Amino acid sequence: MDEQDFIKEYRKLEELEREKGIKFFQCIGDPPHTDEFVEDIQNKRSNMIGDDQREMRHQDCTRFSTCLDSDKVVVDTNAASEIVEKPKWDAFENNHFAMRRRLVNIFLRVANKVMCRLRAGRRLTKLRTWIENNAVRSREEMKIKVAEDFKLAQNTRLVDDGES
Repeated sequence: MDEQDFIKEYRKLEELEREKGIKFFQCIGDPPHTDEFVEDIQNKRSNMIGDDQREMRHQDCTRFSTCLDSDKVVVDTNAASEIVEKPKWDAFENNHFAMRRRLVNIFLRVANKVMCRLRAGRRLTKLRTWIENNAVRSREEMKIKVAEDFKLAQNTRLVDDGES
């Protein structure tokens, strides 16, 4: 009994310590960006782009042989405001299950096509070996051999129950 009371008290103390750590500070997030901050970033980016272009122009004017393009892709910061169709965060519109099912259907169609081609290739090699083994040289000989093979298959089937 004493040991159980000790464990209860110890757990209470641990929980209080944990709650102190959680309640120690309040998360309020970053303050919203001011217009001056946004303008400062846009000015820095435009200056960086202009400096890069001037440096590239200076390097182009002083070189004597052709070289590959070494500039990097820079995305315009105003591109987000020019996009007409914004993403919609609607759970029913962005149907991930339907997108996954579509990808699975595409995979299944391609896998079926590959399997059919493999089976057709194997069947073709078996047909070629059968033709070579039976020494078939013309259409008439082929018709005779196919009729014989069909007759043999019909005679070997003793019960016509669909399973044999």
